[in-house]
Amino acid sequence: MADFLTFSNAAIAAVLGVLALVASYRALLTSRTPQGATAWILLILLLPILGILLYLVFGHADYRKFERERSKSDKGMFDMALETDVTHAPSRLDTFARIARLPVTDGNAMSLLVDGQATYEHVRGAIRSAERTLYVQFYSIADDDIGGALRDALIERAQAGVSVWLLHDELPFFGLPRRYKRALEEAGVRIARPKGPSRLLGPFQFNFRNHRKLVVVDNSVAFTGGLNVSKAYVGRDPSIGPWRDTFARFEGPVVAQLSLHFASDWMWATGEDLRDTAAATPEETGTLRAVALASSPAEEIAAGNLYFIALAHVAQTRLWISTPYFVPDRDVLTALRFAALRGVDVRILVPARGDHYITYFAAMAYFDDLRSVGGEVWTYDPAFIHQKVALVDDDICSIGTINLDIRSGVLNFELTVLLEGKSAASEVEDMLIADFAQATCVEVDLSDRNLIVGMLARIARLFAPVL
Repeated sequence: MADFLTFSNAAIAAVLGVLALVASYRALLTSRTPQGATAWILLILLLPILGILLYLVFGHADYRKFERERSKSDKGMFDMALETDVTHAPSRLDTFARIARLPVTDGNAMSLLVDGQATYEHVRGAIRSAERTLYVQFYSIADDDIGGALRDALIERAQAGVSVWLLHDELPFFGLPRRYKRALEEAGVRIARPKGPSRLLGPFQFNFRNHRKLVVVDNSVAFTGGLNVSKAYVGRDPSIGPWRDTFARFEGPVVAQLSLHFASDWMWATGEDLRDTAAATPEETGTLRAVALASSPAEEIAAGNLYFIALAHVAQTRLWISTPYFVPDRDVLTALRFAALRGVDVRILVPARGDHYITYFAAMAYFDDLRSVGGEVWTYDPAFIHQKVALVDDDICSIGTINLDIRSGVLNFELTVLLEGKSAASEVEDMLIADFAQATCVEVDLSDRNLIVGMLARIARLFAPVL
């Protein structure tokens, strides 16, 4: 009996060893970053049973197939945009246009929408004005009074004959109740959920999420920014408290690029081609140049990271970034530090308190890296600041969904609109000056913080590749 148990234990150990090696090899092949591969391999080899199970659920993905198929799905959209929007004059946005694989457009207008309640009212007003088409996309929608108001507005337009499409990235069992979606579908609203790469529990997708927020009305007016749809974004979630966020309204040819980004997401989710309804290019309505940059984990270039690197390289005198999460990729951090060493006024505005403890403490471990070369980190005191806004010098600004973290850089689908023009930059500057007036400059090194905070920050930084 003892010999049999010894043989059985040896056989189990051998099987686990083989499975651990196979899982480690798969992690080496499919992880988006070397740090991510290292983290998975260590977990699998040190704790093989737990590590293999976690990797099968959260790590393993047929990423290369996903990348090929998603890139093929996107190609037609980018080709169409390149055919319809052309500008030949040199622009400070040209680097971003190459990252976006789209041209810079002329003749755009932008207006900021600050904070939740006023933004929701403005967006719902635009939705109610729709006569032909409505594209609506949010990462999260709650079944509360804010989500209910959006549902009612979409139902009213659908019943009036407007074609309405809704994309919403939700997890099974944690998303909208069936009655909410049934009411929309019965009114004629088409609903879909974005897809990620194939994996064991595919619907439970914690990476490769579609984090974009976008509303396009009649291919003539578009909105994007940091807001999702729930009472939290108007400061009525007691677990978070007051909330600070920014959206923006766009008009002009850049709206066509935003429409095509939605159409690309919709085609990937459903197979339905919306190019016939999304292709119309709006007339020029302003003086701003603009390009819509939609980063994707299906691209090899890591456009989300390159976006921040380009901001740092283009900046000559000033680079102000407001982000809820500051967990930068090493290349991004190096670019920001080099900009500060060149004499650029580099400021990062982050929340004074976090909504996710790991990312909140991990950010503290990066503050000293930027501060040591002359950059500044400011913490916003009155509320949780969730806006994703950048200001470069006095002529470039960006409003969208891209956080300054590795998840936005390589793991999620994101969207931002970059604008060139002093009027837009001045509007963003005034807003950020008001935000900095309510913020505190970090002047304490991590080593001078209390022992527990320092320990938590250093431990949390170890998880940076997956945050």
